[in-house]
Amino acid sequence: MCAGATVPGRQIRMKNRRPIGVLMLNTRFPRLPGDIGNPASFNYPVIYKTVERAKPDTVITERGMAENLETDFCRAAIELEEQHVSIITTSCGFLSPMQQQLSRLCNVPVVTSALVLLPLLGQIHGGIERLGIITFDSRTLGPRHFGKNKPAAVSGLQEDDTLRQTISRDLPELNRLTALQEVLHSAGQLSRQSESLRAIVLECTNLSPYKEEIRQHTGLPVYDIIDAIHWLADAQPVLL
Repeated sequence: MCAGATVPGRQIRMKNRRPIGVLMLNTRFPRLPGDIGNPASFNYPVIYKTVERAKPDTVITERGMAENLETDFCRAAIELEEQHVSIITTSCGFLSPMQQQLSRLCNVPVVTSALVLLPLLGQIHGGIERLGIITFDSRTLGPRHFGKNKPAAVSGLQEDDTLRQTISRDLPELNRLTALQEVLHSAGQLSRQSESLRAIVLECTNLSPYKEEIRQHTGLPVYDIIDAIHWLADAQPVLL
């Protein structure tokens, strides 16, 4: 097929897709193109459902979410399903502990976090010990989030980083260039932790806008939740 050619029927398939449903934390910080919270990140319809009591500091915790907040997410997932979405996903990778609960609750595919890709990527890239994770908070991310699939290395944003402060304090503006340098610094730290890395997984959905730069900076494949959603979406039947 010639470069730039359109796959036959692809444009029609995109127009006829059922929407993706995204469970959103209640935030106002900027969602750059590539971020799951920006509809421009997709070429098919998206329905967003905000879980009002879900804030970064109520989801990204060492002890886990409160039971009543888990109930809120379950209720919101059901409401999305009632809107006939084809897939349900979330705006925060730290929701991975809810993967089994939500996937059993819903009748459509559910992907809570890019971390659910770890077993598959481990098989593809020669073992979990070949994978590295870049996360929002490396001190909080642990076995509760990735289970037995312990990666070779984990690197997080620094507490005083612009991007982390913007998310934590829910600030309305973000300097992308500054944030990019911080993200690449974390990627460099990850590479230095393990010379055997073959791939990187982005836990934080707010890192996705920098995915291509991370690939170029590290020379490694980089996966995020958008990749998982596209894979699932392409497997879904279209409306005729």
